[in-house]
Parts: sequence; structure tokens; C-alpha cells
Amino acid sequence: MKTVHFSYSDEQILRLIQENNDESAFTMLYDRYFRMLFNYTYSKVNDQFAAQEIVQELFVSIWQHNNRNTVNSCRSYLFSAVKNLIISYYRKEYTRKFHYDRWEVQSEGSVNLTDQDILTSDLQKRYEQGLHLLPPKCKEVFILSRKGNTNKEIALQLSISEKTVEHHITKALRVLKEYLKEHFAYALILINFL
Repeated sequence: MKTVHFSYSDEQILRLIQENNDESAFTMLYDRYFRMLFNYTYSKVNDQFAAQEIVQELFVSIWQHNNRNTVNSCRSYLFSAVKNLIISYYRKEYTRKFHYDRWEVQSEGSVNLTDQDILTSDLQKRYEQGLHLLPPKCKEVFILSRKGNTNKEIALQLSISEKTVEHHITKALRVLKEYLKEHFAYALILINFL
């Protein structure tokens, strides 16, 4: 661990972190800016936990050297970076709220259904929409596999190799996983609220 003198400029400290993984320089930068960045972030998001997470994310990024550019003004760089993280936070919150509100409207129309029935119905709709994203042959192979056919049976039925069947199933699972990933996150959040 290297010793960092208090007389170093912020830019020199940042350079020591980026070039030498200097922990004491990182600690000094953190001590100099955490409170200011936290107060600024808190004034924008009005949530202490979120503000702390955003500032921590910034410092993790600095430690991991996600910015290799030369920084002329460390203070401007830090506040600009935290501002971008705040914008990203609001985008995520908007998306989360949009999906939650949409789900809430759908569930109001289904008063007699249980919460689990609503989530299951919504997941089924999303799954069917996801199937339409697949190329026709990939979709056909995937549906046959879900009906209990083995890869060998599918290959014989469609006159393709078992390797091609595996490829189609893998591709379908990847596409559906990506398409449904967001749904699962919101479903878990909603289940915790219920």
C-alpha cells in the first residue's frame, strides 16, 4: 500500500488509483467526496438508501477503473458521473413504476382471481408473446420439445439433426429467458408487496 500525502490534488489521487490501484489514494478520494456526493444525490432522489447505493456504485466504478480517460477536473468528473447515475436510477424507477401500474390496472379488472392466478396469466401471455419472437423452425422445435418429445424424436419428425434440435432449443431458451427476465423481476417485487 502506498502513502498518499494530503497535499496531492484530486486529479493526482485519481491517477494513483487508476494507474497503481493505490488503496490509500482511493480512501482519501472517498473521504474527500463521499459526503458531498451523498448530499447532492440525496437532494435529487430524496431516498437515503438509494443515494448511498448510487454513490457507492460510483466509487466501485472508480476502483474498477471503468474510466481510463484523462480527467482534468476530478470534482466535475465525480459530480457529472453521479448525475448520470441519478438519471439511470430514475429511468429504472420509471420503468419499474410503469410495469407495476400496468399490472395493477390489469389486476383490478380481475377481482375474482387470486394474485397468483393473475401473475400466472400474465406470465402465460408474455410467454406466448415471446414465442412469436422465435424464427418459425426454432419455434416449432421448441414447442415439440415442451410437449415431451425427445431430441431424437424431433430430429426424425422434422428431418434435421439432433444437434440442430439442440441448437434451436438453446436459442429459444435464450430468447425467452431474456424476454421474460424483466417479468420475473417485477413478479418477485409484486409478490413481496402482496
